[in-house]
This record gives sequence, C-alpha cells and structure tokens, in this order.
Amino acid sequence: MDKHFIDIDKEKEFLKSYDENDYKRPSVTNDIIILTTDEKEEDNLRKVPKRGMQVILIKRDDHPYIDKWALPGGFVGIEESLEVSARKKLKEKTGIDNVYTEQLYTFGDVYRDKRTRVISVGNIALVEKSSIRLKEGDLQEKSRWFWINKTLISSEKYEEYIENKHLLSIKSIDERIIMNYEVTEKIGRDIFRNKETAYRLLDNSTEELAFDHYKILDYGIDRLRNKVEYTPIAFNLLPRVFTVKELQNVYEAIMGREILNFRRKMGEMIIETDEKIEGKPFRPAKVFKFNENWEHNF
Repeated sequence: MDKHFIDIDKEKEFLKSYDENDYKRPSVTNDIIILTTDEKEEDNLRKVPKRGMQVILIKRDDHPYIDKWALPGGFVGIEESLEVSARKKLKEKTGIDNVYTEQLYTFGDVYRDKRTRVISVGNIALVEKSSIRLKEGDLQEKSRWFWINKTLISSEKYEEYIENKHLLSIKSIDERIIMNYEVTEKIGRDIFRNKETAYRLLDNSTEELAFDHYKILDYGIDRLRNKVEYTPIAFNLLPRVFTVKELQNVYEAIMGREILNFRRKMGEMIIETDEKIEGKPFRPAKVFKFNENWEHNF
C-alpha cells in the first residue's frame, strides 16, 4: 500500500482517539489600537495646524476593571479566524472596515486577566479621523478619543545595557482624564539587544488603564515609529492629496518630535500633482500624493 494512504489512516486513527480535554485551553481576545491624528489648536488661522496622535478607548461596563478605560476588543469565537474577529470588532466600534490593520504581538502573561488565562492578540488600525462614524452618544458615554504620546525622559549608558525612561501620556480631549505611565527600558549592549521593559503608573494620573493595555499601546507606538522609516504606513492617516507640511505634521505626530530636512527625507516617496485641496483657509503652493511606484531600498 502507498505510504501516503498509510499515513492518512494513522492520522485518522490518532484524531479519533484524541481527547481535547487532556489540555486546558486558554481564551483568546483581539484588542485593537485605533490610531488617528488630529489638529491641535493654533492661534493663527492662516498657519497650518500642528497635529497629535489620538486613540479610541472604551469604558468597561462589567468586571473585571469595571468603569476603567480599555482598548476596544473582545473574545475570538471558536470558529472565527483572528483576522475576521479583529475586523468585526473594528467595524462594531468605528463603523468602518476598509482601513489598514495589522497584528502587533501576542500578550500572554499568565495573570494578565483576573477571570481566566487569556491570551491577547494586539492589533493596530490606522484611520483618517473624518472617516470614523462613532455615534455621538457613544463618544460621550463609553467611547472617547484620547491624546497619546511617548516621550523620552532620560537615557543612561551602563557597561552591559542602556536604560531609557519614557513618559507614556494618555489624556482625554477635555483633559479631565489623565493616565501617565513611566516606561523603563533596559536594552542589552550586545548583538542580541534584548530588552526588558517595566511600567509604573505615575501619581499625577487620575485613572488607570484596564488589564495590561498600557503594554499594548506602548508596543503599538514603537511599531508604528519603526515602520514609518521604511514603509508608507503613515499615509493611511492622510487624505489622498496633501501638502508637504500636512504630511510632516502627521510624521511628527507619530514620532513625537520635530523632523528636520523633512522634504529631503521623503525623497521619491511623494510626487507633486496639479490638483487642488478644497476647503482650506490658505492656498497651498504645492500639492502632493503618495508615489505608488516607490520602493524602499536598503
């Protein structure tokens, strides 16, 4: 008999006697970082406004962490793929589904959830603010936009590692809710660059995030900042056409700092068009769009 059919018969025999109860099964959730950028107020109406990063948080209506703010998400159904589940949760929370999303990382600390063993798949979605259609009541009661930024506070070099301290700042638009976390990163100075990260909620916070969602947010910001250097990921936060200054403001919102010689750094990633941007209080000198033929060369 052909070895292929023998192997199939053995597999069928094995699966027939397999008992799934031999192993405890953890639950799996998708948690989604929905990021956008928005304009900050400027006194000069003719000046192109600066932008900042924003994230949607949901107030939990049940234990554990009742009334605490958390990332939107939920449990993955037994017959759902991770991707389908994430897209479904995103559409439930924002009303849109045609946006850039990607998986970030799997968070599996044993006691991260008080209910049972829960493994969370972190996801990130980048959306242009005007494309989100949240109900006004939801925005006021259960869902809110929060300004978010990660800023380097100090950096110390030791013989075996570098210690960086950051401030992860999460603040509601009305500034009534403040959640500040000190993020301490110890990065090995060898070729492995192993990193140990510790988090501490600061005393000037008015509330805290549910679960370990500060870790997911921190990881998401780092991933986004790394990817903007070699991919066009940031263009998901812009309309199809834009000015260089508007693009620079988006990049600076992501990076949390000023970027010098920005146009030169963009190189051939953007190309000039003869289109016009409607509804602006000023007349932009040049309008650009993403160059679809652009390729990253290492």
